[in-house]
Amino acid sequence: MGDGVSQQDRPHVAALGELILESRTGGRTQLNGVAAAILLRLLFQKGQLVSSESIKAMLPRSGSDDAVYTHVGKLNSRLKEHGVAIPRRNSGGYRLPKDLIRLDAFEFPERVAALGKPPHADEVARLLAMWRGDPLQVHHLVEPRHWTTALKARSVLMTGVSELFRRGVEVEGWDAFADRFGDDQAVKTADALHPGGRAAARRRLLIVEDDEQICRALQTLLGDFDTTVVHSLDEYYLLMRGNPPRFHGALVDRHLTQRNNDQYGYAALQDLQSRGIPRILITAFFPDGDVEVNYRNLIERFGLSGICTKARPDVGGFDTLAVREAVDRMLRGG
Repeated sequence: MGDGVSQQDRPHVAALGELILESRTGGRTQLNGVAAAILLRLLFQKGQLVSSESIKAMLPRSGSDDAVYTHVGKLNSRLKEHGVAIPRRNSGGYRLPKDLIRLDAFEFPERVAALGKPPHADEVARLLAMWRGDPLQVHHLVEPRHWTTALKARSVLMTGVSELFRRGVEVEGWDAFADRFGDDQAVKTADALHPGGRAAARRRLLIVEDDEQICRALQTLLGDFDTTVVHSLDEYYLLMRGNPPRFHGALVDRHLTQRNNDQYGYAALQDLQSRGIPRILITAFFPDGDVEVNYRNLIERFGLSGICTKARPDVGGFDTLAVREAVDRMLRGG
């Protein structure tokens, strides 16, 4: 590689889940959003130029040249903590020297290809542990094609898992992996061969609602699901920027403060939409305008599975039957 730094001493990026940059000098740094997307775009280009225009397209409202410069500068500050840096802008873009930083999305296919026949259960377990989340959802600003090789290698790994299961060999960490990626047909096929069978995982719903009484009512109504509750937009972002479980759907209140005029729920809905998580809006009756038109506009704007209204204060709480039907319909994809 020409710079005297061994492969193992180079900073490492784990991106099969939330992005974590790690090195001996800089410790562990978590990056998300635009910063993570820019770094991944540079790594996937393997030393080739990433144009400023392509970075600009990842920014809110397509950004500007100044905004690109600012975002790259902030990312560079984090990289310097780990002993590396993006060279100065050149020819309308940026490039990161090839092999300067290791990336798990490159390493995973190589390690799968090196597996023995039959594979060793301990090595398979280590490979499963590399997948901490769905990169297509977590890194939605990155083009899906960049994950194709890693996803194909994961399907190959499932063949190895199936072989172990047929021989009655269990694999550490399989339950958590299968619950997280259970929608993948290759994972389903392997899971069906699990020695002794596995109890089917319960589906998990996210509830984003500031009213604790309503949260309790929803959790009671949806008692046959695993539910995760957050009460504010900040709590939502904290959860989703960590290592969240795989949500099968979400119910999101339009207002997440006592002012009841913030519409912070819309930001959560936009993020859920970008992650491909089905979603239902919770809202009070609209005081003015054509209700049907308002509902139709919201459904189209956020790709909603449905809208559940809170009853007026003098009437009571939710129409629980309507909420339950909406959730069931959302999970059926209808």
